Amino acid sequence: MTVRRAVGGDAHALAALNRFVHETHLARRPDYFKPVRADEAAAWFRERLEERTTAAWIAEAEGRPVGYVLTFFHERGENPFHRPRRWCEIDQIAVDPAWRRRGIGRALMGAALEASRARGVHDVELFSWAFNTEAQALFRGFGFEPRVVAFERRPL
Repeated sequence: MTVRRAVGGDAHALAALNRFVHETHLARRPDYFKPVRADEAAAWFRERLEERTTAAWIAEAEGRPVGYVLTFFHERGENPFHRPRRWCEIDQIAVDPAWRRRGIGRALMGAALEASRARGVHDVELFSWAFNTEAQALFRGFGFEPRVVAFERRPL
């Protein structure tokens, strides 16, 4: 298995891999997520990869893509309420279910965290739906811990 930086030409592979995580989210929260066509997802990934504040890595095994991680780098100036801040947001991570439990998620997270360190960005955050306990276990293994608890009230 190898991990390399994703480029625009990987957009279709990223869209195909995204299906594994998106379908889980769609099944659990169809009120929030919507079905996506592969070509629309690929166009979205291609556009993101052209932005200097976006970086992604793709894991390959046996000559094919088996996982990816997508990050966004943010910067916010000081305001009356907050200090200035630079941070990396790990927005998406997905591994083909047939390739899970082989260290691919760990390798992808490692690539994202190393890129953040290389940019001098030490603040890294990510978000996870409460039902995604498998991903949360991976995140905790890297030292992530809950910081904000979000509440919602859905229509009765």
